[in-house]
Amino acid sequence: MKTALRTLPLVGIVMVAVSCDNVEWGGAHLSLRSTSDDLAEVEAGVPLSDPIPAGDTVAAEPLGPVLYMGRRSGSQASLIPVAEIRTDGLYSLEVTSVEESRAFAADNVSAGSEFTLFADGRRVGRLSAVDFGVDERYCRPRPQITGPIELIPDASAVRTFLALPSQLGSTFLHGSYAPVPQTRDLRVVSLTMMQSIIPSVGAPWPISVLGIRRDIQVFRANLDEAPTVVATFVNADALDVGPAPRGAYSVFLVASDPDGAGYRTSYTDYRLASRDGKGTARYFDHLDLDRDGSPEIVLEVMGRNSMWLSALSRRDGAMQEAYRDPCGLPAPAGVTGAP
Repeated sequence: MKTALRTLPLVGIVMVAVSCDNVEWGGAHLSLRSTSDDLAEVEAGVPLSDPIPAGDTVAAEPLGPVLYMGRRSGSQASLIPVAEIRTDGLYSLEVTSVEESRAFAADNVSAGSEFTLFADGRRVGRLSAVDFGVDERYCRPRPQITGPIELIPDASAVRTFLALPSQLGSTFLHGSYAPVPQTRDLRVVSLTMMQSIIPSVGAPWPISVLGIRRDIQVFRANLDEAPTVVATFVNADALDVGPAPRGAYSVFLVASDPDGAGYRTSYTDYRLASRDGKGTARYFDHLDLDRDGSPEIVLEVMGRNSMWLSALSRRDGAMQEAYRDPCGLPAPAGVTGAP
């Protein structure tokens, strides 16, 4: 446990693209790692991992490549780090304040550094770092990198994406960017799955299942599989940050049909706000970071006071939470993964 809970000096948190020419990417096995003793969203939280006893010395390991997420505004875009990628999992960056975020951006990312952009699991362009700042919308301030982007013609409408430093992103196959259209049948899949989840978790029936679907996305995890459907349902609340009314609950689901036998839920996150705390998840994007044929899914989670990030990955035959910001709520008992 000691090696998972690391304290890195700020000078060791380096994300300089030009210094990584000799990095070899061997993939990553993703698992939940916490670097904080507290959960900011929990009034009486339980640490995710044991703290390092006083007096113990744990050598800081070099920072690995970092996964970023980004949003576009016209010909510009901004990136924020999701987590450090290591061979044994995703690790939270030790940046916990505005001051540390500014120092990270100013001192550790060079102007002109390039990042490869991905959408729907495919390379769609690049960003060149120009300006640096802080994004304070999350439960911890995050460094922000801003600069011009270049997109392939087929991805001219892309607004959000994941990103990797260019020397790592170039190792991913280009492939063809071909987002899956949302057909009526795929949208019905989300409703059918939700109708089976409600009684299984004991949630109150809404007036309309369709009426509480706040978000739906579809993507193709593998070329030889049917599209994956991800959807967020929110009852008596909104898909945003803020207090949850009495009786509010949310369901985030992943439905897939890997063998052609019909759609079934492969991941369900049911949260009753009064019992589990508010944590409404929304799909952001996906990318197969560990090259195992099953993409990692990055989520934004809306809490009572702020957002946090998490990631799902298939492990031991089931979809599971592989990363969560240390300041985010833990998964409730209603979370289930299936093959």
